[in-house]
Parts: sequence; structure tokens; C-alpha cells
Amino acid sequence: MTKLIKFFAIVTFFVALPSNWITAVAQEPAIMSQVRKNYSGSGALNALFDLSIYWSVREREEKKSGELAVASGDRFRVSLGKEIFVSDGKTYWQYSEKNSQVVVRNFSDIDAATLPSKFLMSFMSTRKFEEKKRENGTVELAWKGGGKDTYSDGYTAITAVVDEKNAIIKVLKLTDKNENINTYTFKKTVFDKSPKDGVFQFTAPKGVEVLDMREGNAPN
Repeated sequence: MTKLIKFFAIVTFFVALPSNWITAVAQEPAIMSQVRKNYSGSGALNALFDLSIYWSVREREEKKSGELAVASGDRFRVSLGKEIFVSDGKTYWQYSEKNSQVVVRNFSDIDAATLPSKFLMSFMSTRKFEEKKRENGTVELAWKGGGKDTYSDGYTAITAVVDEKNAIIKVLKLTDKNENINTYTFKKTVFDKSPKDGVFQFTAPKGVEVLDMREGNAPN
């Protein structure tokens, strides 16, 4: 689950902000206000995305594609390669086609900070971004850590390419302390689209092992 959640790790939406946040935002490009509003978690979000992971030590690039659907109430469905992650706000399912296995947990047992529903704004809520350039209808925004700018998520630099007209994130590039680079390219992003029935539920395919880790169901 770690790779996805660092994507997404696919959206914490700024719930608690530091006391100096208002001052920081005032010095930022105006478009950041709309970006934060778009990804605040108050409405639904649907998007397709491509993920490229560059592993610095191995000098190797890994590529995957996926789809994200997020709604209020900690509901989400994320597909990434051959893995699917689903929550209806009460139950959490993690399916691996490779392992032919589904793990079921109570949503309350999951670390909220690692959830896809917290992904995008977790990077943007407390960091101050600077405008680097504008071209072809997009704005490139960047943050670089150093000194006191240390965050528990381990990222040292973040670049976001945002559509200038509607403040939708087109590309998000995350560099961690080990110089690994995660680049997400978002496509067909839509806000406030009503989810299809059952999208935040998961039924295990036939023949797949189901590990129910909820209290009273977990194996001894």
C-alpha cells in the first residue's frame, strides 16, 4: 500500500494549519488559493493518472497507470496497476491481483494520514509554493525543503503543474530524501461528479483468498 499512498503514496485535506499559514499564503501566487479549494475534500473527485517512479539507487524507472475516485465521508476507490484500494468509510479493502488476495480491515484501523483521500492536499496544505513559470496555459509551482522546512512525509522538493484556467493539477512531481522521484500525470479530472452505485464497495473475485482482519474475524 505504501507506494500508492505516497501517491495518492491517490487526497490530510488542510484541516489543521500552522499559525503562519495565512501569512505564507498571502505571499504565494493567487492560483494556490483555488488549487486548495479544488482539493479541499468537500466534494467528489475523479481522475485518471499515470505514475512514473524513478528509483535513484537502482537507476531504474517503474511505470503504472491508475484511476482515482474520492468522495466525502472517507470514501475512495483507487486502482494502481494490479492493485485496488477501496473504502466506504467504514470498511477498507485492499486487493492484489498478483497475490490473488483481498485484505479486509475496519476503516478506523487504517492510518488516516496514509489514505488516498488525504493524498493531494497533504502535500499542499502547509507548504509555501512559488511560481516558476507560465506556458501553454499552465502555471508551474514549486516548493523546496531545507533548514526548518522538514516534513514527516520525507519529501524534499515538490513541483506541481496546474491548469491556469481551472486550477486543476496536471502533473505532480515529488522528490524524497533518497532522491527517488514520483511523477503523477493526471488526466480527465472531474470534480463533484456523483459516483456510480457500488463504486465504494468491493466484492472479492471468485477463487481469491480473503483475509478479514476485523475484530472477531482475524485469523489466530
